[in-house]
Amino acid sequence: MPNDLTDSVNARRYMQARGRARREALLDAARLLLQQRDADEISFSMVSEVAGIPSSSAYHFFPDMRELYKALARAIADEMIELEPAIDAESSWDAILADFLKSSADFFNANAAARQLMLGPRVSPEIRQAACHDDHRFGVLLHRLFDERFLLPEMSEPVSVFFRVVHIADAFFALSVLEDGCVSPHMVVEATRAATGYLANYLPPILQARASFPDHLPG
Repeated sequence: MPNDLTDSVNARRYMQARGRARREALLDAARLLLQQRDADEISFSMVSEVAGIPSSSAYHFFPDMRELYKALARAIADEMIELEPAIDAESSWDAILADFLKSSADFFNANAAARQLMLGPRVSPEIRQAACHDDHRFGVLLHRLFDERFLLPEMSEPVSVFFRVVHIADAFFALSVLEDGCVSPHMVVEATRAATGYLANYLPPILQARASFPDHLPG
């Protein structure tokens, strides 16, 4: 009986690991195809063929392309949230914001899947919104960059304010992708102007630095 139980546990673990590997293979295949084609040109059968997984098995992980794209958008958001721009200790708050948005634009321009699923005109708002995970993680990240560096004034909803800053910039980025197929340098400047103008309603032109702030933030 103990051997039977062990065999059962091992078999279940094997199936779970195999399932995770297949799911990741489908996400990787979709990401690869998005480097080559527009999102609305990619079919589920194309993804499963590139992944080397029969369509009948692939549907077990994702019922349709919409759900697959939503999962991939979430995975890309997880990658983005781990990236932080290198910030000089002497930077003003508006310079930090500009660096943050430039880093985001560089990520989008280097990743066609991110650009299409999070900014592109060929996917539904539901897919683009999936990248947010229905939370304010990007607002949390930007707020933390500021709060670690400066003594911020009191705000009733600081994370929501910084989250809206990110969405303002994203609107300009999305417009640029629609018009130019990428986030152009000009639109990065325009996005920074708009986001800075909004945040200036909550922050004074100069913020006092925290005494404990290190010489450089990690990049």
